[in-house]
Parts: sequence; structure tokens; C-alpha cells
Amino acid sequence: MEGVFIGVLCLSGCLTFSTCLLHQYHFVSDVMNWTEAQSYCREKYTDLATIENTEEMKKLKDTVSAAGNSSEVWIGLYSHIDWKWSDGFNQSGAEYRNWVPGRPNYYDANQLCVVQYYAGKWYDYICHQQFPFVCYRGTLEDSDFVLVNTAKTWSEAQRHCREHYTDLVTMRNDTDNNKIQTLIAYHNYAWIGLYRDPQIYWSDGSNYSFSSWYQGKHPLGSMKVICGVADLEQGGNWRLCSCEERKPFVCYSVPTVKTLVKTLVKVKLEDSSADLNDPAVKEQILKQLQDRLKENGLSGVTLKWKEQADGKVFHKEEKRSDKKKKTEL
Repeated sequence: MEGVFIGVLCLSGCLTFSTCLLHQYHFVSDVMNWTEAQSYCREKYTDLATIENTEEMKKLKDTVSAAGNSSEVWIGLYSHIDWKWSDGFNQSGAEYRNWVPGRPNYYDANQLCVVQYYAGKWYDYICHQQFPFVCYRGTLEDSDFVLVNTAKTWSEAQRHCREHYTDLVTMRNDTDNNKIQTLIAYHNYAWIGLYRDPQIYWSDGSNYSFSSWYQGKHPLGSMKVICGVADLEQGGNWRLCSCEERKPFVCYSVPTVKTLVKTLVKVKLEDSSADLNDPAVKEQILKQLQDRLKENGLSGVTLKWKEQADGKVFHKEEKRSDKKKKTEL
């Protein structure tokens, strides 16, 4: 004989609303390098500070200022520096560089392409600026360098070189550099094939979209990885520097909201003589429900049966006898 039983289940737990609520920031005055600060934040809170909008930017500045700090603090920002040649060359000579002293300096956090000055030195530059450019044709082992005097952006220059020659020029040594130097007019610049991707990340893996960069120099030198600070002396704007420097830092945690939900649970039994109010049976049902929640990615939720006035959880559902009568017109 079939039977349908109804019980009330209470679900309580802390639900995270990271997309709705602001990050909670925590200033730590102990000075550490970036990696040490990251480990500390992950152990004590959630991670180094992530900033996703102007409201969070203000909240972080207020947190740091309230603690009496007015200098640079580590945040969760970091970047990989990986200069590459347009043609993909990565063999012996690919690391050749002829930077002017003080470059690359990533001015405005927006200089991802490289020009050569007529004197032979290189500058990192904003890629959408327009300059003449140098292509090569043939192979790197037997190449012919060609100066194109039409000013184009770096991407336009790359496309032109690939359509009409081989690619933007790759330089492997001083000999290549000197040949190109003779092509560039006095007091002029020309694009070469060196560039890099922005490769900017947050420590917690959040998507990098919002930014608040310091509009000035970010000396990169020969560093391969650089880390971010919020500079309170520059309005909290972000700067990039060596990850080995020791600074105070800001961690974040995500607000949680504790909630209680009550829901009706219907259990259909083939044999209505089974006792669902048996403690062992109720515990087994709870375990199965808890496992199902975990399978669906829900953790930190506590399940508990709600007892009725008679001390029972489940009661047999009574069939309704008052069927609606048809009304004839």
C-alpha cells in the first residue's frame, strides 16, 4: 500500500554574495614581500586585496587611511613581463635588447610595443601611436630590412609587413640593430617587432577589468614578474614594482549572510508501514540530502528536521475528498 508522507526540513548556513556585497578589507601593518603577504592573507582571510570598482577603491583607501598609513601597500595585483617578437622567434638571440637607460618604464601602464630611435636605442611605447616601421623579407638567416615611411600603429605596421614582406623586424644582435639604425631618419622613430601582452592578474583569479593606474612611470627594468601596490600618496592609484620589496599590505574577506530556509519534503513509500520518524531513518534521509547538496556545489549548509507539536517530523498526507463539482450552464 502506497503512502505519501510530509515533513518540514530546515536549511541553515552562510551564503556568500561576492558579486553583490563589497569586499571587506583588512590592513596589515607588518612589512612583507608580495609572496609572503599573499600567503598571510590566504591563511588569515581570503586573499590579497582585489578591487573591482570605484566603490571598493574608496573603501580600501578609507581602510588604510583609518589605520594611519599614507604610503604604498601591497594589493593582489601582479603582472608577467614577457617580451616577444612578432614572428614568434624564440631561439638564440631572441633575448637581445638595446633599451635606452631607464626603459622600459611602462608609462601610464600602457606601453606594450617597442620603437627604435634613430640613435639605435629602444623605447617602450603606446601601441596605437603612429610611426614609420621596419619590416624584413626572406629568412632571419638571410634577411633584407625595409623601412616603410608611412606612419601606422604597431598592429597596422605588423599587418602591412606580413602582407607585403615577412614580418616586422626581429633583431638578434648589434649587427642587426646597426643595420636598422642606418635606415631611420634623423630624430625619428620606427616600430620594430618587439611587443608584449598586458598579462595583468589578480591573486585570487578574479577577472581583471576595472583599473586605477598611476599616470606616470612604472620602471620594469629586466624584471620578469612585477607586483602591484596602491599608493596612498597618489590617491590610492596603482603602481608596479619589484615583488621582493617589503611593504604593509591589504587583505580581503567576503561578507557572508546566514540564512534559514524551511521547506516541505514529500516522501512516497511503496510500503506505508515503514516508520519515517525512526531516528535512524531520519538521519539516513538527511545524509542523502546533504550528499546531494555537495554534488551540486553547495557546502556549509546545515540540515535539520523540524518536529511538529506531537514530536513527529513526518505525517501521512490525507487525500482530499472535496472534489470540485462541475457547473453546468
